[in-house]
Amino acid sequence: MIPVQLVTGFLGAGKTTYMNRLLEATDERLLVIVNELGSVNIDEQLIVKMDQEQIELSNGCICCSIQSDLSKTFYQLASKDTFDRIVIETTGVADPAPIIQTIYYDDYLRTRFKLTAILTVVDASQLDRELFIEGIHQIAYADVILLNKIDLVDADALEQAHERINALNPTVRVIETVQTVGDYDLTENTFQLSRVDEQLLGQLTAGHSSVSSLRAITLTTDVPLKRERVTQYVREVLMHYEDDVYRLKAIVRLDGETSKFVVQATNQLMGATFANEPSDDSRSVFVWIGKNLDRDALTRGLQACEVNA
Repeated sequence: MIPVQLVTGFLGAGKTTYMNRLLEATDERLLVIVNELGSVNIDEQLIVKMDQEQIELSNGCICCSIQSDLSKTFYQLASKDTFDRIVIETTGVADPAPIIQTIYYDDYLRTRFKLTAILTVVDASQLDRELFIEGIHQIAYADVILLNKIDLVDADALEQAHERINALNPTVRVIETVQTVGDYDLTENTFQLSRVDEQLLGQLTAGHSSVSSLRAITLTTDVPLKRERVTQYVREVLMHYEDDVYRLKAIVRLDGETSKFVVQATNQLMGATFANEPSDDSRSVFVWIGKNLDRDALTRGLQACEVNA
């Protein structure tokens, strides 16, 4: 399958700088889909093209007005073997969800393309400006966040930036960068519906945080859970909230099992698998990220999964 990397970030955060670095550093044959608002693609003048092939879509936002064109583009690309990876650079106000759906809701495309990373670039010096609705979405969906321009803020502001990101997405990996340079692999694969950062998730305690209408709710239980009930619980929540659940990440202690059961979801998509190593933690941890979430209802649903329920 052809790997697809999604690069998001609010206007001016540093997406173009990241793209320039990616195109200059990789030996892969990249096909870059660039989209910008307006009839003139401003970013096209900034990206280092080199020998890479670039596809520009028409004006408008990838995630809405030209979503059908994106799907058509993927159909056209499915039969080509002239590139190793696709990188989609979204507009600064794009919601990543419909782009994810374009790949995963189409049976044909899902067998030919694999989303490998959702990377969001965040400007540490302008985080107040980042936190409008689309910027919140970009942070909530991310697997990796480049907290960029840390050289422009003091220690207190940097700590506040981490706190705000953690309130929106407590399980995301945050990498501090200057000019998007930091300790990470430009093409690392991080988006797997069956994989979570178990160490980070295990450190979370029960509670929730919220920014605007978005909130991250962490639920824990020490009682073993029934697998079929967990699956039903997650699917019912995803169905009830429809597009309001952005991410779920969970490590589950199942009744009668010694290995960790890892569950992850985005929008209506769910993946689950057993981890390789046995679980040394008796807790199950669920982190729901979305808007208009009812903590009490989510808690009751989780309690219904317990073996003694």
